[in-house]
Amino acid sequence: MNNEIPVLADKSQFIPISSSVKLAILLPTVRWTPMTQSVIASLIGVANEEIAVLIADNSENEEKRVFLQKIRDINPHILAVAHEKNIGAIANILYLFDWCKKIPFCALIADDDWMSPTYYTDAFQLLRNNPSITCAEVGNTFVDMSSNGNFQNISQVTMQGQTPIERIRQWNGTLLRVTMYNTSLRSSLENAMLFYRTTPINGYMLAEDLWELSRLSLGGFVSERGAGCFVHYPAHEAHTGGSTERLYNLLYKEAGLQFSFIYFSALSTAIQCAIFLMGNLSPIVEPKQKKMCGQHVFRHIFLDSFLPLFSSDYSRDMITTLFAAHPEAMAGFLKFTQPPFINNPVFDYDGYEIIEWFIEIIKVFETQLPTNESLLSEQFSFFVDKIMDKAW
Repeated sequence: MNNEIPVLADKSQFIPISSSVKLAILLPTVRWTPMTQSVIASLIGVANEEIAVLIADNSENEEKRVFLQKIRDINPHILAVAHEKNIGAIANILYLFDWCKKIPFCALIADDDWMSPTYYTDAFQLLRNNPSITCAEVGNTFVDMSSNGNFQNISQVTMQGQTPIERIRQWNGTLLRVTMYNTSLRSSLENAMLFYRTTPINGYMLAEDLWELSRLSLGGFVSERGAGCFVHYPAHEAHTGGSTERLYNLLYKEAGLQFSFIYFSALSTAIQCAIFLMGNLSPIVEPKQKKMCGQHVFRHIFLDSFLPLFSSDYSRDMITTLFAAHPEAMAGFLKFTQPPFINNPVFDYDGYEIIEWFIEIIKVFETQLPTNESLLSEQFSFFVDKIMDKAW
């Protein structure tokens, strides 16, 4: 068998996956470190006829391609491709998601994290035996924020119910969590991924939130005790200019937004999660459920993630300075960050006013794009009209 790693110039090229595969473990990778080698090598004992490991390499590193080829020599159920040029982290995840489109279940792992062999396999068995759930965690999930072994257990609670709103009311969008790395029914992520591809603006935890809300819209999340564990290591953020700067570089810099937009990231997430659940990409069919879920999630993120950022006089003075030459943005800030609105923030009644205010905020921080390209505020306005058409 020729196990040479294909080098792709086209993101629409995929290696065939055996029809026997039921779970795809997706590994987008760009690093080339001992930790990365260890993570990839540990999957040798996990991949089999039913479980394929799909690796998409962004490193442009020939040595790493040789390493991946040797991994393939040991276990042919580990499939790997290398992009000719780095296509970016988000595009690489989307590539992997497209690659596994015919596989019933999928799970994601980062190249700087770690998991025990049964973490995914046990969850896969639980999902396969319980068609009413869309995502499972069997074992424990930890995060090491300091890279010194100070682990925090961030295992999610079980969220089940007969209706989408019953399940979503148990969801907490402010918790530290990495449920994107849990094992999912792949079809339960389709709407979230389509929304994520379509929106011109990312948001803090937006991808995580969309995955969770899409799954909960369709079925339950189950967390059970087990022998397996997963460890997430975000500590490298501290060595790349600070987490806030890294967040900006990852989410907004290439989109054409100035750094200060970072203060409105949670507002972006609150609005977009509500649009997702209420709009025509919502996984929820029943109109009343769509509105109830969208309103609940907007209120939750707005009150618990966005509003606390402006609780101090200093933060409010900073916004006054930023919006000094933008009266529409300032008027919206004064209206939507103090009573009476914050006593009962309602998105499905006043939604378009909030969206219009958010578009004014985008105008404040967007940078001029090359000729013939529409401004980001115009792109987002068009996106909202398209998503909410026949749904508002």
